[in-house]
Amino acid sequence: MGIAWGKKKKTLKAKMLGILTMCAMTSLLAAGIVSYMALRMIQNDSIEDNMKMYLDQITKNTDEAYYDMLSIVNYMGPGGLIGNVTDSYLDAVDNFDRFVEQRSLRQELSGLGYVNTKLVGATYYDKEEKKELISGMNVRTLDGRQNALPKVAECAGNVMQAAHASFLGSSEKTVFSVMREVVFGNGKKLEIYTEIKADMKTPEEINKEGHPYTYIQTDERGVAQYSVNPVIIQGQKLFSTTLSKGDYQVETREGYKIMAYRSQMGYINAVALPDNIYQKKINQWRMMMTLIIVVTFLIFSMSVLYLYRMICRPLSQFRRQMVQIGDGTLQAVHEESDIAEFDSLMREVEQMKRQIENLISNMVEKEKSIQKMEFEKLLYQINPHFLLNTLNSIQWMAQMSHQREISEFVQRLKKLLSYNLGKEGRQTTLRMELEIVKEYIALQQMRYDFIIEMNIEDGSYLDQPTVRMLFQPLVENAIRYGLGDDEKISIQVFEDVARHLAVVTISDSGKGLNQEEIDEINQPFDYDWGYWKNENRGIGLRYVKAMLESFYDGQTSLFVNSKKGFGTRITILLPVREPEEKKEKDKDKEVTLEENKVGQTDERIDCR
Repeated sequence: MGIAWGKKKKTLKAKMLGILTMCAMTSLLAAGIVSYMALRMIQNDSIEDNMKMYLDQITKNTDEAYYDMLSIVNYMGPGGLIGNVTDSYLDAVDNFDRFVEQRSLRQELSGLGYVNTKLVGATYYDKEEKKELISGMNVRTLDGRQNALPKVAECAGNVMQAAHASFLGSSEKTVFSVMREVVFGNGKKLEIYTEIKADMKTPEEINKEGHPYTYIQTDERGVAQYSVNPVIIQGQKLFSTTLSKGDYQVETREGYKIMAYRSQMGYINAVALPDNIYQKKINQWRMMMTLIIVVTFLIFSMSVLYLYRMICRPLSQFRRQMVQIGDGTLQAVHEESDIAEFDSLMREVEQMKRQIENLISNMVEKEKSIQKMEFEKLLYQINPHFLLNTLNSIQWMAQMSHQREISEFVQRLKKLLSYNLGKEGRQTTLRMELEIVKEYIALQQMRYDFIIEMNIEDGSYLDQPTVRMLFQPLVENAIRYGLGDDEKISIQVFEDVARHLAVVTISDSGKGLNQEEIDEINQPFDYDWGYWKNENRGIGLRYVKAMLESFYDGQTSLFVNSKKGFGTRITILLPVREPEEKKEKDKDKEVTLEENKVGQTDERIDCR
């Protein structure tokens, strides 16, 4: 089918001249915009914007640290998950019970560090006895000095303390801490004390200029409680006005510009920067602006003509190649250019031609293979009417002779043959396939002494259409090669609702497969007489893989997990399609359906 073209297109030459002209104008405009932005950034003090970003990040980290500690304190308080264990420990009278409860409490407290990697420590402190409730939990032991720490905010009995040297970990660590006094059920008063690492480093993505920021933390009144600035000391009031939560304030003090932000928790974070940084920044922007303008015009002047002459010829060649592919001409015709990228592109085009040729050839070979398989299928067909009529006669003779086991065996064999010979229709379902597998297993158990364990999760997914003779070859392999010392085979079938998959696993405890055998199974299926003559174990698996790929159009997977001497496990993932009527119902009514847990049946066949 041809393509209808509209108005006349512009030539590449015209477009390139237009683009180059636009580039020249854009360069001039860009230089003007850069100049304007530089002046505007200087006027509006771009450094303050950077300070604000850094302050926001610091406050975010600090808030997260305090919130994490408040959560831990709640866990450890009365009624909390750890607090309940503490109650049990305090109520224990017997020495053994107290030992058991202490061990449980110690485990719970130790587990906090796995949940929050920044946590330095968390403990209970008994002010009356002046010691920790559980000793040896941290690197260092509390000695009561934590009560003298300056607080920055208080909420619901929780005292949030300013940054300080750690009391529980290494003394070189700077931490934030939260303390709360609680009373447990037996009347015991304890202090909950927890520490988290203070993250006050300047993020590189924010402070790309490497400004020498210093961090300051104040209480709700604006009084400094922590400072690494040389001119700001603890106890110094920094701000004369009261900041509202979420507001910023900037002040200049003793050669420093200080920006403060009040957190939603009430405390104030501040950063300080020397004033001389501002003048340095202005000079940097002047130099940068001049350099950008000069370099832009130089590069543009030297590149315009060269780019124009360099691009046109390879593009014309590429167009000719595309026209040839459209006309069905796949011969390799490649002319080298002076541009590596275009040469690489043309090589990709040549490779695409070869892939198209290979694809056509593979399709022809695949059609021949399919015809061969159909022909071989006809060779293996037998007269089902004659075979089933003969089995009916044998069953009747067994019933007349009161040979119940023979009659049952023939009945199961008739059902299995009727299914395998396609007497029950071309379509089948997972449910029917599993029922036939049960019949096959029952037949084999009359011959072999083994245990088969089947766990099948019931549900509508079992009514999904599937390929015939999917599981029987795999079970046959498991019985023939996979009966280990325990003589047990396991089949698991369930639905993965989240991924819309039906999962089938067949496991045995036999001798297993080596890597060479697994690689042979993963080879594409080829209907070859040699595999049948040699009774190769992998032919069944390869047949199943081929049928799955054909029936499900590549939307299914088969995995073989095996190790020599440890058995084999085969896992099949089948797509589960939602019924069309259900989709239409959900679309019309626009309701949310709650997933109900599908009941599970556990079928076990144990006939030794």
